[in-house]
Amino acid sequence: MNIKLEISKLPHAVLNTILIANGHAVEPKKSNAITLVDGLVTGGYITLHDALNTKANAVTNASSEVRIPDDIKQSIVNAQAEIVKATDSVERVRDVANRLLDESLKAEVNNARKFEDLSNRLNNELKVVQGVDYSKVSVEIRAQVTKLFESFRQSTPVEELTTVANALPVFERKQIKDVFVNVVLEYEHEGNTIAFGDNFIDVWNDPLAPARVDDYIFDAKNLHQTLCALDDSLPDNVWLAGERGTGKTEFVTQVASRLGRRLFKVSFDEAIERADFIGADKIRTDDKGVAQCVFVEGIISKAIQQCGAIVLLDELGFARAQSLASLHPVLEKSVHRAITISDTGLRIPVASHVVFFCADNSNGHGDESGNFQGVRQQNSAFIDRFSYTLQFNYLPHKEEVALLCSRTGIPHDASNLLVKFANTAREKARAGLLTQPPSLRQLLAWARSIKKGIPVAIAFDSAIINKFPSDCEAELRGIFSAVIDTHKLQSYLSK
Repeated sequence: MNIKLEISKLPHAVLNTILIANGHAVEPKKSNAITLVDGLVTGGYITLHDALNTKANAVTNASSEVRIPDDIKQSIVNAQAEIVKATDSVERVRDVANRLLDESLKAEVNNARKFEDLSNRLNNELKVVQGVDYSKVSVEIRAQVTKLFESFRQSTPVEELTTVANALPVFERKQIKDVFVNVVLEYEHEGNTIAFGDNFIDVWNDPLAPARVDDYIFDAKNLHQTLCALDDSLPDNVWLAGERGTGKTEFVTQVASRLGRRLFKVSFDEAIERADFIGADKIRTDDKGVAQCVFVEGIISKAIQQCGAIVLLDELGFARAQSLASLHPVLEKSVHRAITISDTGLRIPVASHVVFFCADNSNGHGDESGNFQGVRQQNSAFIDRFSYTLQFNYLPHKEEVALLCSRTGIPHDASNLLVKFANTAREKARAGLLTQPPSLRQLLAWARSIKKGIPVAIAFDSAIINKFPSDCEAELRGIFSAVIDTHKLQSYLSK
């Protein structure tokens, strides 16, 4: 079957829906969209069946041919940067005020007149910054945007203008407790309760942010550290380490969802090359049949141009260190971070608030357990560009039981038995008796099967046994026999 021919029959809007779902931006030219989708299918990222059965979503359908002029996007970015600078200035002056008014400093200023002069000087400095009327700043920004859009508006239908307006991300400052609703926002440390729900965070309005999973359970400590890392126009990159199935990828997805930020995901393997995620020169034929050499952007070079984007480097342990070296400049915590395309000399700067997450089974130093064949040790210079490393573990027993119940509908007692099996097997894995522990994904699959009437033992084979190497079968069946009473489990399901 000619895959590209089949893909070319899809409407342009459907092609863009597929691209957006896989981390790409909207492609205005259908010929380019066909090539990109063909690459996703032949690269194994999606199946041809899924591609041919995709339906265009409303946003993609309306915006397939819309492209925001670069100068307009840059003007908006510049305006946002000015607001960030002004806010930072206020915070710096407030810090000065707090230090000057500290009791120890007051004691040193024993001359009332000197203290009064110092206060007057400080107040004058504060007035300079606090005198900024942010409502006027907002009005001025809107005026400039309106002016830039004038010619564009005169020649563009109202429907397309609405689509463009909705596609421009705008962030506002909100309290964390108003964003992460029904999420535990405190934890215990050395006898103290650390609560962070009253802190503030930027919330974006990107219509292409991931969908929310309401019952995702956040680890409060990891969430607190992550939100601190994101609370800056030049954020800190974060490394997520932990065994498979501990929720690393979903953690980033759900943070992005609640903050309304677009997520770009790059899934690494040992075969991926720099050109796959940065981009490369390729031969393209224009409408007149003339072949030209043009630079085709990769997912990362596209992502870093999107203000507020979250870039997830998934399964990075399988990537070769030399392939990742090209990412060093964009991972730097520097206002100069950018990618320079060596073939063309094109410099692509990283937009404001763009942050990188890495999800890996190790902490970058390779797999010490021997459970993850192929996981490589990464260059220390690469690891050092991630400010924080967060450790992810399986959910506590009660929470995993509740999650299994809510997502599959099986009774609590049945869920309790499945989780008990998983935790026993995980202990065996830590002791080296199993090559890998059962993941939450496998438990969910097992639960869904028995909920739909598949016999417990058959569902166990298809969801657990057949997923493991053959030398683990005896140990797994031993745990099953010791923990799972099939008649009792079946009776729970029948209630």
